[in-house]
Amino acid sequence: MTEKIQISLATIDDAPDIAKLNFLFNEGQKNAEAIASDMANPACVESVILAKTSDQTIGFALIRIVPTVLYVTPHAELTELYVMEEFRQQGVASHLIAFAENVAKQKGAKSIYIQTGDDNIPALSLYHKYGYEEYDVVLKKNL
Repeated sequence: MTEKIQISLATIDDAPDIAKLNFLFNEGQKNAEAIASDMANPACVESVILAKTSDQTIGFALIRIVPTVLYVTPHAELTELYVMEEFRQQGVASHLIAFAENVAKQKGAKSIYIQTGDDNIPALSLYHKYGYEEYDVVLKKNL
């Protein structure tokens, strides 16, 4: 990695960059104002983590802490992970994952889950490299 990358929690001021990256990631249509509003909502259980160079935001991860009625501790979910293509294979995703794991630990989670496509070989390889293993089956129903 030639340029220093900063990893930190996002603030609502980062919403325009998050919206831009979300569009690059999955053509997300949520605008910056809506993202900022959701981030400011005290009921929001998800935190945005950003990777930045000195002049641009280059990646993000979202970590959700899930409290539960039946268990003593919450679990965490890494719900999104994206790094701009030109910054891949430079350790950025690894730093985002490590930061997300630390956030989860600080918020009391004892485990973390990740859902990704079973055909997303690069993501699966990355997650396996950091100790994640297949755990369960995820089912989906459109409503």
